Parts: sequence; C-alpha cells; structure tokens
Amino acid sequence: MITHITLANDSLEKIASDLKIENPIYLREFHNTHCAKHERFYTDLKPGQTLLLPFGNEIIELNKKIIENSDSLYYHPLHGKIPFQIPLLNGNYKINHQKFLDDKLLTDYQYQMEFDYIKLLNNHHIFSFQMFDFKKEGIESDTKMSSLAKVCVEILYPLHISLNEELEIKDVHFTSPENLITDHLETLKSYFTDQYSNSYINQMKQAAGDKEVLLENLKNTLPVHFLTGAFYRAIYGDWTDSQIYHDFVPWLTNASPIRFEIQNIIQPKENDSVLKIIQSGRSSDNRTMDQLYSKSFIFDAKAPLTENAVDCDHFAEYSFNRTDLSFHKIDTVFKLYIDDAVEKEIFSMARQQE
Repeated sequence: MITHITLANDSLEKIASDLKIENPIYLREFHNTHCAKHERFYTDLKPGQTLLLPFGNEIIELNKKIIENSDSLYYHPLHGKIPFQIPLLNGNYKINHQKFLDDKLLTDYQYQMEFDYIKLLNNHHIFSFQMFDFKKEGIESDTKMSSLAKVCVEILYPLHISLNEELEIKDVHFTSPENLITDHLETLKSYFTDQYSNSYINQMKQAAGDKEVLLENLKNTLPVHFLTGAFYRAIYGDWTDSQIYHDFVPWLTNASPIRFEIQNIIQPKENDSVLKIIQSGRSSDNRTMDQLYSKSFIFDAKAPLTENAVDCDHFAEYSFNRTDLSFHKIDTVFKLYIDDAVEKEIFSMARQQE
C-alpha cells in the first residue's frame, strides 16, 4: 500500500487507469477500508487529498475481486486482437462531412453508403458497395456538375469489393462489363458538352479502365477507410492501450493520404450495450503540402522531417455493439495547421438501424 497526495487533474478514473485497476469505485473502497475514519470519502477527489492506493499483489487481488463480482469496466481483447466479424459490416451508413477554416463553417455535405454482404469466397468476404443521396447543407444540388457526377455514380456503381480476414481491401471490380460502362460514360458527352464536363467524363473513363487506380481510389474514400483501415489490425497489450502503429488517412481531397502515428485506447464501460475505442494520431509524414498534392511524389519513410512538413492531427471515437462487436458509429476530427490558420474537418458515419 502506498500514499498518494492528489493533484488538480487527478480523478478516480485516471488513477485507476494508471494503476490498471478494473473499476475506480473499488479504489475508493480500498482507501476507505484502510484509512482512518475521518479520512474516508464518498464523493469526487479534491486536490491535496491523501489517498491510500493498492500496490503490487494488492492490485492483483483487487482486480480478481472486481472480475469475480462481474464489475470490470474494461474489455480486454483475447490474444491482443479484437475479433471483429467482417459480415457484420453489412448495412446502410449515413455520413456527414463538414469543413471549417478556424471556426467558420465552409461546407457541409451529407450522403449515404451501402455495404451489402454477398458471400465468403476463397477466404475473402465479398461486398457490394455504393454511395448515393448526395446533399450539400441538407439540399440536393441541382448544378450541372452535380448532375453529371450523380449520373456517373449511377453508371459506375455498385462495385464489388473483396476483403481478407484482416479487413484489408484486396480486390474491386464493376458489376457491369467495363466496355459497357465506358460506352455509357462516353454517351454523356452528348448531354454535357462543355470542356469541364468532358474532362470529368474522361477521368471517370480512365478510372473505369484502370483497376489499380480504381482500387486505390476506393481505399482513399473516407468511409471505406474507416471501415477497413489499420485501426482493426491494432495489437493490444495487457491493458486497454494498443501498440503504436502507422496508417495513411485520406483526409485531403485529391491529395495523397497523410501518414499518422496512431494509438487506440479502449474506453471504460459506460453501459452494457456500447464499446467505445478512442483513436488518436499525430502526423508522422515528412512531405510538404505541395508534395502531398503531387501525384508523382512517392512517400519515403527514411526522409527526415523538416519544418515544412505537413502539420496535423487526427482524433476518432469508434462505437461498437458490445455483444457482437458490430460497427455502430464513428465521430472524427482532423486539424491541419497552416501558419496561423487551422483547417478543420469533422466527419461522422453512423450505421442505420434495419
């Protein structure tokens, strides 16, 4: 047993987490059992308060008691991996994506995504994927380019994508013959005759004809990334923090994904139905903004960081069904620091109830 003098930012939850104690209420009970009567407390901690803490085998015994009483607030992944069931990604997802400059809202987009599970084939899970119902500030845009984009999406989708057991995208293909898709896209030039539309249609034709480009574009779609990214392959230790890992997150439109150094932390149980995991990351990318937007510049992990390297951070809260670990919701925030300005993006995706 040790004596601790509480600090201004101390709480039972924080101290319990630092000591790897499964339930902070038992920390208070431990103190009240071993302290003098006048030092007992039943409310929150106060700065400068004396707190008796378990140590060594006392922590082991206290956790044993918590677990025997079914009072543990923590989910511990078996063998350090969370066993997500891939078919349970099936469903419709509602998505909202906002962009800010400092605190000024610039854009507010909404759309939906369908992830329809088809079958297991050769140890790969096959899904049908499509996005639809695009809106800006809650209203479907009626501009010419928006109409063109909508028609192109209807021609290209749905796609079939293949995920392996590690939730990595391994293959993608159209459900319609590629020559038929390119013919339909070419036909659009009769209805959208300006040069910008012509350029856009040619880009869609190029994507349809190059499977590697199509696969890369799919991986770099934010909702797809958040369902299949390295988050699901994180390794956890004997507590709630994952090992630090790296992932490329496609936050910037028309740019290469940004490399982040990331860690996941499983949150204490708030109720019996939801498992929450916090993902936080800091840029570990040595590229400048110009290099991120250059399609010809290849990321080199050995290159040193410079003062001109991209400066940003990433935060996400994942919510899962605690019983079957099916995806429920993700709320994310991205901040990009440029000189004295902060570009911020808020992205949320929620699986709709069936």
